[in-house]
Amino acid sequence: MRKRTIGALLMFSTTVFMGFYTYLLFFSSKSLQEVTLKITIYSLVFIFAASLFLIGYGFFKTPTLTPQEVRERIKRANTGKEREEMR
Repeated sequence: MRKRTIGALLMFSTTVFMGFYTYLLFFSSKSLQEVTLKITIYSLVFIFAASLFLIGYGFFKTPTLTPQEVRERIKRANTGKEREEMR
């Protein structure tokens, strides 16, 4: 029941928001239309830039392994599994 209530609330609030946004974008004064567009575009560009920043941060913080280190880790993992199978 709670899941359906949350779903209905999300659908209702989205419909109200889109109605309000449509009013601001098409039926309000020109200056308010400009501000609405500026805020919308700024928000989208900010979200895009933040996403790129997080991807870059992930690349920066991820340790780089050489192929030799990868082989050693695989060998250690396989050796550990073989020991468990022998028991």
